[in-house]
Amino acid sequence: MLKFSSKHCQKKLQSVAVLVVLIGALLRFWHLGEWSFWKDEVFMVLDAKQLTVENSPINPIPYVAVKFSIALAGDSEWGSRFIPCVIGILSIPIILGLGKTLFNWRVGILASAFVAFSSWHLFWSQNARCSYIWTFLFAALTAWFFYLSIERDSTLLTFGAFLACSCLILSHLLSAFMVPALAVYAVLFLRSDSCSRKRRFNLLLFFGLFAIPILALAHPKVHGYLFSGWGLNLWSRSPLYIVLTLVQGVSIPIAVAAFFGGVTAPREHREREGSPTVSFLSHRPTRFLVCYAGVPLLLFLIASQFQNVAGYYLFWTTPAYFLLAAVACERLYVKLGGTFFGVLVPCILILNLAAHDYLYFNVENGGRPKWRETFEVIRAHQIPTDKMVLSEPEMGRYYLTELEAIHIGEMLDNAEAFEKRWLSSEHRLWFVVDVGSFNVFDAKEKVREWIRRRGRMVRTFPTFSRAKDRTIHLYLLE
Repeated sequence: MLKFSSKHCQKKLQSVAVLVVLIGALLRFWHLGEWSFWKDEVFMVLDAKQLTVENSPINPIPYVAVKFSIALAGDSEWGSRFIPCVIGILSIPIILGLGKTLFNWRVGILASAFVAFSSWHLFWSQNARCSYIWTFLFAALTAWFFYLSIERDSTLLTFGAFLACSCLILSHLLSAFMVPALAVYAVLFLRSDSCSRKRRFNLLLFFGLFAIPILALAHPKVHGYLFSGWGLNLWSRSPLYIVLTLVQGVSIPIAVAAFFGGVTAPREHREREGSPTVSFLSHRPTRFLVCYAGVPLLLFLIASQFQNVAGYYLFWTTPAYFLLAAVACERLYVKLGGTFFGVLVPCILILNLAAHDYLYFNVENGGRPKWRETFEVIRAHQIPTDKMVLSEPEMGRYYLTELEAIHIGEMLDNAEAFEKRWLSSEHRLWFVVDVGSFNVFDAKEKVREWIRRRGRMVRTFPTFSRAKDRTIHLYLLE
């Protein structure tokens, strides 16, 4: 009877797991082609189309993926995002498997449900700028293989972890911070007396192999990236900005739950150790997730003082946060004896994530400005001699190739010369004012004031996402 009940329970859990993956897939395909590209997506698509072995970037995997996605599904928003969308869906059952390996079925299913409903994960799954969804996938695989390689003393799994981590770094260079996170877990927290000779060999193999990629720092592309404007912290992104981006991305309730999941040890572990106050760091799965989540964050906070480190670069660490949040819910459920209140907390967390999804689809326009809609208006009213002035000419060259796109920088460099040249010409000028960009270089709105005085507003495309104004104003100067 017990055996039958156990099998029946496992089938129910498997059915729930399938349902979670299906919901995640539905959300990721929903409106996949409806959203306009945002500027980084256009840059990615244009670069992917021109990708060759000779001009391969330092993170080739996302570019190859987008190039293949376009070849497979077409040159459109939907086609460019198809492969990233599939990768986002695949990452959901991988988180389930990682959670099941580290803890149990309940933690795995709950963590995968958090991922399925996460609007941050949803955004990067529906994105042609797919570096981050690839890092999420490869970081989870690296964590899974590395943890199992130590637990099982498996050289094959060690090599699998190395391959996954290599792909992680080839997806985004700064995700190499995964290696010190694993090193901290291996060196500081693994007891030396429990390290077999084979385990020591596997650890030496894994970290020894990563001594080779360090030589890549001498490569001109890598060196140029680190010490260029993209590498140096010209944006003055502060540690507080990084932390707030991460917390906002996973959501505040998930972040709070993850904190409690990281600082508590499971009851059965405390009972086994014979102490109610045993450290959570003595519990290997919890310790592993704390290293996975905490070490890269700490290193990013330090690096932010001199390098350009954005909070969303840490997206690949979010599997640890979702798992720790699931751990907190599961431990609360056990502590309350499986009562209604034990189920209430994870339900609240999922409903909170679902509310963000509602905003994402119905209010925030997928977190993207309405570039495509803007150029459709220009196309409907254009004449052959028209020109466009905008902060991102590549957007105009992608969506409206028939008109010349002028960078707003020409006006900023010499406004008087620009005005004189415009007055002496017979060209009409379309000014595409994307508020997010203009707020950076036109903080005092001098340029916008000039545009308002000389032109007329044709259309406004309001969009607000995550407390940021992404509105686009369209003006015509005749």
